[in-house]
Amino acid sequence: MNIKKYDITPDLTLMPKLGQSGYSSSQAIAELVDNSIDARLEDEILEISIKISKNAISVADNGKGMNDDQLSKALTLAYSEKKGMLGEFGLGLKTACNSLGTRFEIITSPKDVSESYKIIFDQEEWLKGNKGKWEIDVESIKSNIEDHFTIVKISKLYKYWPQLAEFVKKDMERRFAPFIDKNQIKIKVNGRICKPKSYELIEGSKRDFVINLKETKYNNQKIYGWYGLLKEGSQKGFYGFHTYRRGRMITAYDKIAIGEHPTISRIIGEIHLDFVPVTHDKIQFRKESEAYLLAEKYLKEEFKELLKEARQKAGQDKITPNVKNEIDIWKDKISQAVITSPELKYYTSQIDPKTGMVKDSQGEEKEIGVEKRDPKKDESKNSPSQQTNRQRMPKKNNPENKKIIKVKGQIFEFEHEFVSLGKDSGWKQYNFDKKHKKIMIYTNIDFPAYLATKDTGFYAALHIAESISEIMVKEIGEEIGNAQDIKETILRIASSLKTQIE
Repeated sequence: MNIKKYDITPDLTLMPKLGQSGYSSSQAIAELVDNSIDARLEDEILEISIKISKNAISVADNGKGMNDDQLSKALTLAYSEKKGMLGEFGLGLKTACNSLGTRFEIITSPKDVSESYKIIFDQEEWLKGNKGKWEIDVESIKSNIEDHFTIVKISKLYKYWPQLAEFVKKDMERRFAPFIDKNQIKIKVNGRICKPKSYELIEGSKRDFVINLKETKYNNQKIYGWYGLLKEGSQKGFYGFHTYRRGRMITAYDKIAIGEHPTISRIIGEIHLDFVPVTHDKIQFRKESEAYLLAEKYLKEEFKELLKEARQKAGQDKITPNVKNEIDIWKDKISQAVITSPELKYYTSQIDPKTGMVKDSQGEEKEIGVEKRDPKKDESKNSPSQQTNRQRMPKKNNPENKKIIKVKGQIFEFEHEFVSLGKDSGWKQYNFDKKHKKIMIYTNIDFPAYLATKDTGFYAALHIAESISEIMVKEIGEEIGNAQDIKETILRIASSLKTQIE
């Protein structure tokens, strides 16, 4: 057997190609901030200064710095001694710098050393001058022994726009919020201090949570964070969770364990998943990993009540004063339609089970049919000019404005409410209380069609008419299928009456 050994040193073009990883500018700068955080001194607050101009981007810190050997290894691909730290993959510095521009330099001074060290990497010179060798020059410079810092400066930028500094500042405020909130680090972008955003939450909706994973292979780990409901939901996707690993944000407005839907657009919070692996660029968690799937399972259970509350609030948002007024008008006209309509007399009057005849108020039997009416009387009663202000603008909770119907000659009061019945329940329910002569009709705000409808008032009217028609046919002993015709009759007459006052 003949065996040959081959040199598989990567081609020099690999270093520039690292910049093609797909980083955004803020993600690349975040990688450099990660390195600063890993280098912070225990007895000092880490101060990080980010400067952005059209010519260069720099990230400077007052961390412990690097000696010449450490600096050379910082440029070694995939080399890292940072176990359990942010820069664990040994790729961030090289990848980030090369994604921002074609030239970068690093100046660093370790604590208690009277020298600082400098390297310069230029893609064009690297490809032309190294002749296939992976080597870089480290320059030593005399410095103050008390100095300790690292400055990374990238020039010959690929892209720049005037709002870049503001965009990066907002990203840093989210991405490193746990470190900033604990006063462990201070970050400035072009001289402006980063302050994590505070959210306007519905009072009493914020909750801290901790999920201990005792009965799993990750029994020493936990999932923790907080969640709440925004006062105003976002229809642009700015809701969900900022996810963190070891205090550093991985994703913003993540929909883990809740999915996407307009009904939950008030949900906001933080989730810390320190034990879940991330991709080498730290842009997302490895969703196929056992740890991520386990976390998702536990979070779904944790968020059940939160989702219910968010959907309830979304349903309540649709019930505006105008909608309430519209429903009151519908209720008034449905009441009129049921009581006065000859077409519904078979269901509203008392019926003799032997003869099938209805009885009037004096107990005399009459055939079911259209009663003779005085046209002038009807015209006067339904004329728009004769409508009172109370009829035009019904007042809720006014005892004189109770809505009633007749069923088999008995008067029943009916009311309507919007309630959360669960997404798997029907679109409406009702309670027929014969003893107290009362009907309660409920519209399910969790039913998908509720949030899809643009006419909430008529949506409620459908449920009121449908419930009343079902009660009527049940009480008369007919099949429930006959309720459809009754419902259409009620809505046809009520719509006609409503149109008159409009």
